[in-house]
Amino acid sequence: MTGSCVTVPCSFDVEDKYEQYLNNQCTAIWRSTTTGDVAQLTDRNPQTGDLTKKNCTTTFSNMQTGPTKDYYFRIDCNNPLLWSYSSTYVKIEVTDNFPSPTLTPSTLKIKEGESVSLTCSAPAPCLPHPPTLIWTPKLGDIQETLQENQDKTKFKTSVMNFTASHLYNKQNISCTAGYKKQDGSSDAALTTSLIPDVLYSPKNVTVSVSPSGSVVENSNVTLTCNSDANPAEQNYTWYRADGGQETVIGTGKIFKMKVKTDTKMFFCKAVNEIGKQPSNITHIDVLYSPKNVTVSVSPSGSILENSNVTLTCNSDANPAEQNYSWYRADGGQETVFGTGKILNITVSMNRKSFFCKAENDVGEQHSSITHIDVLFPARILFSSKCMKTSNQVSCFCDTAGNPSPTTHWNLHGKPITQPSQMCFSYNSLGSASKGFCVRCLDNSKENESQILTPVLIGSTVTFLLIICALLVVVWFQKTHYKPKSVAATSGQHEAKEQTKADNSQPSTGTDLSCNNPEKMSKSSADKSEDVVYARLKWRENTKVKEEDIYVNLELSDGSCLNEKKCENGGEHSVSKKEEIESMRAEDKIKNIRKESEVVYAQVKFQTKTPESQ
Repeated sequence: MTGSCVTVPCSFDVEDKYEQYLNNQCTAIWRSTTTGDVAQLTDRNPQTGDLTKKNCTTTFSNMQTGPTKDYYFRIDCNNPLLWSYSSTYVKIEVTDNFPSPTLTPSTLKIKEGESVSLTCSAPAPCLPHPPTLIWTPKLGDIQETLQENQDKTKFKTSVMNFTASHLYNKQNISCTAGYKKQDGSSDAALTTSLIPDVLYSPKNVTVSVSPSGSVVENSNVTLTCNSDANPAEQNYTWYRADGGQETVIGTGKIFKMKVKTDTKMFFCKAVNEIGKQPSNITHIDVLYSPKNVTVSVSPSGSILENSNVTLTCNSDANPAEQNYSWYRADGGQETVFGTGKILNITVSMNRKSFFCKAENDVGEQHSSITHIDVLFPARILFSSKCMKTSNQVSCFCDTAGNPSPTTHWNLHGKPITQPSQMCFSYNSLGSASKGFCVRCLDNSKENESQILTPVLIGSTVTFLLIICALLVVVWFQKTHYKPKSVAATSGQHEAKEQTKADNSQPSTGTDLSCNNPEKMSKSSADKSEDVVYARLKWRENTKVKEEDIYVNLELSDGSCLNEKKCENGGEHSVSKKEEIESMRAEDKIKNIRKESEVVYAQVKFQTKTPESQ
């Protein structure tokens, strides 16, 4: 190589008789076969070995290009030892086209994981400055040696040992030999490289989703399985990984499908002749409306009426719920009564059934109706009533309570098995009772008909006019005629109207007890006006019939008077004219009966004579 040095390996031998002449005065001379005895290469600063040891190896520096010549060695010891070895010569060629190092093997095809040994060899023409060998990249351990050819020339080797990896596949591996020059120019660098073919199973397996980002439930997506392998992949298999299960759902590098909330986690597996490799699990962000909406109640279990409870609306949605609405479902109606995930309310017997509705950007869903077990004491409802028919009175006691109340009927404070005039209802939280006025049924019906039927208004006005007319007649009799007795049966309308007229006089509040008739007479005598009073005589009929049992009935509003029944010498006195009216109604009561003789009444109306005043 131009500008570099060259070492010519050389050794010689002499006859035995000249051995004694080998000394330090001996010199080595190199002559060209074409120039005769003219010394050559003396200007290249030749460095020769120890001639006394018959070593004539010589190094010439800074070789320059020129014609190729053959050179032979001559020894001159300035004594009888003087000899030319012209029969053996060496050819020295100086060139700029120096050979590159050699790589062994020159090509490389190997499976991943196997051991590899690469050898780089480069000639070493100059022993004082052998070439430097550099591997790029350095993949493993490197060992260098200087070796000798059969012609005694030298070469340098470098061996690199490593394990094949998919990372080295198709990667350039080079060995560079560097030569030092003595002419001041830059060192020479000669490179030889190879590209290994490393066979390996699929690597870097990934899944790409199109469209990317969030996807609405039931939308179509395209999945692509990407990987790196040598040789190229032969098979692709798709798996669903939801719920920890691995279920095959398709094959092929590209797979199209419809996503759902339970099918949003996938991976693919790539296979070639070397092996197989799965991808990581790919999560698709599936957007869906609220699902599994439920209501939780705190505290749980049965709740006392008017207690505070906390309602929580739970659901699963993506994106998370933005709005919560609460509805009351009592009576089949759905009424909004609150918002928010958590709602605090006071429960009652009319507010115990609820549901919530969760809503997000995708849609909405409501929970099933949640029923709260509200505990409240026994109650008797307003729907409780008595109904009168032609031959009997039926009383209905509608009760409510939680726990379920126990109901029974009382007559004169004693329990009976059949419905009577007093209803009692109770449970562990409280009790309630209600009395029923059977005698008031006719009056209540009359009042209802007056209110509900406009036609009866006219009848009422007519009735009042008749009463006024009767009052006029009474006044006329008192001032122009002698008082007479008026007799009428209890069933006649005239007596009834007269009694009503007489009893329209203001009451003085005098005790009209049946046990004190004298007091009654005295009270009448104290009036400034004549008093018309009635006496009711009861007579027995031999015909046997069922007789009503009269019962004291009291309502909370005091709308019905107590009835007094007493005996005085076989006659029954009635304290007020309203009681005469009620007696007709009481004849129809059939709730509790016994066999006895029928008693009927005859009413006599009398006026007080002037003489008695």
